[in-house]
This record gives sequence, C-alpha cells and structure tokens, in this order.
Amino acid sequence: MKNVAKDFWKTKKLEEMTSDEWEALCDNCGLCCLHRVILDDDSIAMTCVVCKNYDLKNKRCADYKNRFEIVPECIKLTLDKVAIYDWLPSTCAYRLIYQNLPLLSWHPLISGTIESMLNIGLNERDFILESDDIEIEDHIID
Repeated sequence: MKNVAKDFWKTKKLEEMTSDEWEALCDNCGLCCLHRVILDDDSIAMTCVVCKNYDLKNKRCADYKNRFEIVPECIKLTLDKVAIYDWLPSTCAYRLIYQNLPLLSWHPLISGTIESMLNIGLNERDFILESDDIEIEDHIID
C-alpha cells in the first residue's frame, strides 16, 4: 500500500486519516456495493444484487476512479456518513474505527492478505450482478 504507515488505524481517528489511509481501510467485502431497498415499514433491506460496475472476478469496483460518473447513485462513504449509515455491517472497518474498536483478525490490514475475506460469510460468489432482467426486490437477504 502506498503512503500508509504500518498500523495507522491504531493511532489515528477517521478524521485524521489521509486519503490513502482512508482507502486502505476498505476490506473490499463489496457490501457497500449491494443494492438496498426501502421496505413498507421504512426499514432498509440489503439484497444480494451488486452494482453493475462491480467486477465479480476481481472482487472490486471495475472502475473505482470513475464510479460516480458511471453510476451516479454510487455512495461515497465519508466520515459523516459512517456516523449515520446504520446499514454498514458491524464488521466494516470504518464503522469499527469510528466506534473505537479494533479491526477484526481477517481484515487485510491485519492478516496481510485479501484472501482472508473469504471466510467471513457472504462473499462475492453470492452476489448477482445488476441487470435489466432482474427485480432487485426479489433478492433481499438477511
């Protein structure tokens, strides 16, 4: 990783991190890329339908730099959004650091490998790529 100090997340708050450090916190779980639907009771439900710009093979955004032009509704995770997005998974590094909790042992910054992500449950092989042929509401997950 470029321009990040070893264990930077242990000594810095989210608001103190550089852009490179902020980006390095992402564990590439893909959960931010999943579509959500608002239910009748105004709660938010996650689906297994992933953004059309997600690369299932490489397990990341196909064009991260240009994602907002390609997918205007793409959400940019910022400090203020970490504080209010209660749909972020409890395992999310941004959420953990915001709550002054340690990163989990499988996080790539701890384990040293992205492959450690394969053992945490939902993963990319469970994702369905967004298309005009599917009804997103039919793919709600727990």
